[in-house]
Amino acid sequence: MSGITGWVDGGRDLRDEGPTAARMAAGIATRGRRGEGQWVGRHALLAQRTDAAWQGAVPPALYEENGRLLAVAVCDGELHNAEELWVAAGGGARPGDRSVADVILRAHLRWGERAAERFEGTFAFAVWDARTGELTLGRDRLGIKPLSYAPTPNGAVFASDVTSLVAHPMVRPVLDADALCSLLTQIRPAGHGALGGVREVPAGHTVRIVADRQSPRRYWGLEAREHTLGRDETVKQARDLLEDAVAREMRCADGAGLGVLLSGGLDSSVLTGLAATGGGRVPRTFTVMFGDTAAPVPDRPYAEEVVRFWGSEHQEVVVRPAELSDPATLAAVLAAKDYPTPFGDKNITPFLFSGQVARHVPVALSGEAADTVFGGPGGVITEGRELTTFPWIELSRKFGMDHGIGTGLFDGGLRRTLDVTGHLDRMFREAVAEVPHLPGAPAPDRLARQVDYLIVTRLLEQGVQHSERLAAAAGLQLRFPFADHRLFSYLYNVPPRLKYFDGREKSLLRVIARDLVPASVLTRTKVPYPITYDTRYKAALAGRLRTLLDDSAAPVRPLLDVLAAERIAENPRLLDRGGWLGRADVEMVLQLNDWAKRLNLSFSL
Repeated sequence: MSGITGWVDGGRDLRDEGPTAARMAAGIATRGRRGEGQWVGRHALLAQRTDAAWQGAVPPALYEENGRLLAVAVCDGELHNAEELWVAAGGGARPGDRSVADVILRAHLRWGERAAERFEGTFAFAVWDARTGELTLGRDRLGIKPLSYAPTPNGAVFASDVTSLVAHPMVRPVLDADALCSLLTQIRPAGHGALGGVREVPAGHTVRIVADRQSPRRYWGLEAREHTLGRDETVKQARDLLEDAVAREMRCADGAGLGVLLSGGLDSSVLTGLAATGGGRVPRTFTVMFGDTAAPVPDRPYAEEVVRFWGSEHQEVVVRPAELSDPATLAAVLAAKDYPTPFGDKNITPFLFSGQVARHVPVALSGEAADTVFGGPGGVITEGRELTTFPWIELSRKFGMDHGIGTGLFDGGLRRTLDVTGHLDRMFREAVAEVPHLPGAPAPDRLARQVDYLIVTRLLEQGVQHSERLAAAAGLQLRFPFADHRLFSYLYNVPPRLKYFDGREKSLLRVIARDLVPASVLTRTKVPYPITYDTRYKAALAGRLRTLLDDSAAPVRPLLDVLAAERIAENPRLLDRGGWLGRADVEMVLQLNDWAKRLNLSFSL
């Protein structure tokens, strides 16, 4: 893993901007703690920080011809087809020890902006073309690697993390009404970042920047195609694609040491089986547990069965409740995620878990995205069902949360003034209008494509990207075989009568898994990621809320329903509303407050 950042400006000489470059590079330290490289030219500077486990050189990649610089590149991520690209781009027989940035740079010089269409893997990159004065930014097809930018009068500032962007003197960290709506709902317009004026390279896009012009270009997206295969052939094709996705990730990690984050659920258990049957040796497996007096994790018996089934070398990683409230850990988690969310210990636990796993293996497979691609979070598609909003917002409204998880403590008048409901409606209409359909497709097929598209383009980042960020900050490279664009493209067009042929979610994956997991795992019902029920964590949460309420200068205090917040601060049992949902309201308030202080945010509401 690594982080990238840079600045291009056609109107000034950047060779004396070393201090700014240093501040920006420090802002991506969470993604690469052990090495830094910079390149500074007259109108551009590029930097990257890398970790010891990252495969590639620390310095930015340079290409010169006859003593003349042609282009410079930095990259975060890996390419599954690096060797083929290197050869096809004219680099020679093999890339040898050249970095991923070297391969991307060579490809850019050969094919220009269209080079990204040939990249297979998870990546975010920047290429400065000294010949034309253009900056090209690019991001992988599903947006697993983060990349944002802020336009300036004569160019742009870009970075993996918002923290690096706001370290630049020309980027003012402002939270305007649109950005706050996006944070509260966790849904923002495509291409928009978490702050006012900050843009995000959309998944599957490149953005070409020259002077004050930005030109986004989509190089990949889901497409509607006719599906003609029967159930058996569909299962075979899906399994072939999934096996190849796992094999690709294992080849990238060859020799580094590989683990699987094994929850005992269907998804991670399938990965364990595929890695064991396709890699020549059984991978190491890791399961998270809660120590002290915390409630037991229901996944444990199933994980133990998978370990016995394959004979893997297994380790239970114990997270103790006191760790979940440690101030240094809370700050590290917020820095890793780069913007606030309501998920609390659902993010803290994976961060601590990843840090422990990284002590044993540098790379691990995660089952994230299996629900998305095989049909889980949107529910079974039934005749007559219609979408009126995002499926997960629809679910939250059944629990009395009209605007999604974590919005309950914000002042009702503020939410009406911001028109959070209108924001959600606009985001939903825009997203539904993008959905590719086949002409004349039956209603269930149209609904299935709507659900899949909305989850892939608007919800996936809340799982996969958060997990990637948290693991990277903890020193672990996470790989997501289910988040393979070929698998997504294929299953997007499998009709619901095949996806849910037995009336259950993930029917196809259960068939694929028959020889890969124990029978108990094959039939178990999915459970959410484990949370702690330790009273000390909830007491600490209420205590932090009380401290915020007592601080008249707390940035987020004017945004709150103070009376509702005080009731929770005085009675921590109210945190148990909806099991975990009452806590989410407090988690979002606390994180937004800490984020505002961390970035020195200005509010423009």
